[in-house]
Amino acid sequence: MGYTRISMTGDWTTRTFPFHLVAIMKLVHIVIAKFKPEISEEIRQEACNHVLSLKNDIPQILTCTAGKTFTERSKGYEWGWVVELEKKEDLPVYAEHPAHQGFLTKYKHMFEDLIALDYMC
Repeated sequence: MGYTRISMTGDWTTRTFPFHLVAIMKLVHIVIAKFKPEISEEIRQEACNHVLSLKNDIPQILTCTAGKTFTERSKGYEWGWVVELEKKEDLPVYAEHPAHQGFLTKYKHMFEDLIALDYMC
């Protein structure tokens, strides 16, 4: 049976595991958005589509999903997206990428509020 040494994130100790027990850690970046009331539904959908297109431009993105809530429990935050990156060090690369900066330039002023959450899993 093959073994590999991995260093866990969060300053955990380095341990040796059989290959079949090694879990691959990734960074999950979640954003939920509350648009200003005057922003049309068409523009909101355009922003969502723009988020999804970032996967084509930013090679660090492993997966990207986005959509509008269908429940009433979101306290006015109607849109959300989840971007998965390979490692913690990819987050600043993603954040500063010209495609991401272009999204912010185009849409940031249209949001009443944004909440971002990043974690490793």
